[in-house]
Amino acid sequence: MGSIKLKQKWQRPSKSLPIIFIGAGGIIRNAHIPAYKNLGLKIEGVYDINNKTAEKLAKDFSIKKIYSSLEDALANKNVIFDIAVPADRLLNIVKSLPTNSFALLQKPMGSNYDEAVKILESCKEKNVIAALNFQLRFSPMMLCLRDAIEKNLLGQIVDIEFHYSYYLPWHLWPFLEDLDRVEIPYNSIHYFDLIRSIFGMPKGVFAYSNSHPKYRNLSDTKTTAILKYSNNMRCALSLNHCFQFGPNKQSANVKVEGTKGAAFITLGSMLNYPNFEKDRFEIKTSKKEWEEISLVGNWFPDAFEGTMSNLQRFIHSEDKTLETSVEDTVKTMKLIDALLKSKDNFYKI
Repeated sequence: MGSIKLKQKWQRPSKSLPIIFIGAGGIIRNAHIPAYKNLGLKIEGVYDINNKTAEKLAKDFSIKKIYSSLEDALANKNVIFDIAVPADRLLNIVKSLPTNSFALLQKPMGSNYDEAVKILESCKEKNVIAALNFQLRFSPMMLCLRDAIEKNLLGQIVDIEFHYSYYLPWHLWPFLEDLDRVEIPYNSIHYFDLIRSIFGMPKGVFAYSNSHPKYRNLSDTKTTAILKYSNNMRCALSLNHCFQFGPNKQSANVKVEGTKGAAFITLGSMLNYPNFEKDRFEIKTSKKEWEEISLVGNWFPDAFEGTMSNLQRFIHSEDKTLETSVEDTVKTMKLIDALLKSKDNFYKI
């Protein structure tokens, strides 16, 4: 038998609107722009609260227009506003979006679930078509996983396990030091969104996040979580982003077991940060032994093609569903809210 064929890429848009960046930080520079250039999309302009940051981005990537104010940037029509700002600033920007406009919003969807609901309400009131940049869903490895499950190659899913032990340079994001909770809403939110998008909302959750002595100014950097589904399915996450002892023993793996097969995923994008190793996807089915699927790209930056492609295609009626719409991802924020609250539910001994 030949190799297993699984979906790895979101189809490119045949029509597209130009893009205006609201925010010019590292995620735009290192992920959005490389992905959009690969898609051949037009970048119209950039605005950042720090004009020098916008100027440097424009110079480095030949972006023709730098906007001196948010109002000037949002005055444009028939564009997509690609908004990458801290969560506590997102709601006010969404409220300022023009009626009947289009936007891609950086996660999380506001600082908390209440803000997420307000963002959703504002988009509905102004008829803004908006998606969240939960791009992990669109990574080649996770598109493979979804396709394998939809093709029933794994059978009934009985076990989902995320096991991470790697080094993340938290010091690169000093704004996190001002936040009450860090790890779940700003980092592992991608994993909880992915799980919910494939397996639905769990019946209940428990999570506990810890700090690390090296990062004394951060509220938390490690998480243990359990998501309750059916009696037959276990879902557990052990997430240590502070491993201090070199790359050889680092790990970032996802294992999904079913009654007919299993998938083992290595998130190379998390290893040897920021140099990134290759993501890997391995699968075992009832008809085949373990096989590694050759992936066409990594989470960073390739998955960023998917979120924008889906939005562009949805706007032009090429996709029927906007996968990470605000209507959908507000549910992820509800899940995150429950995880954050669950830390107080220990049974005390």
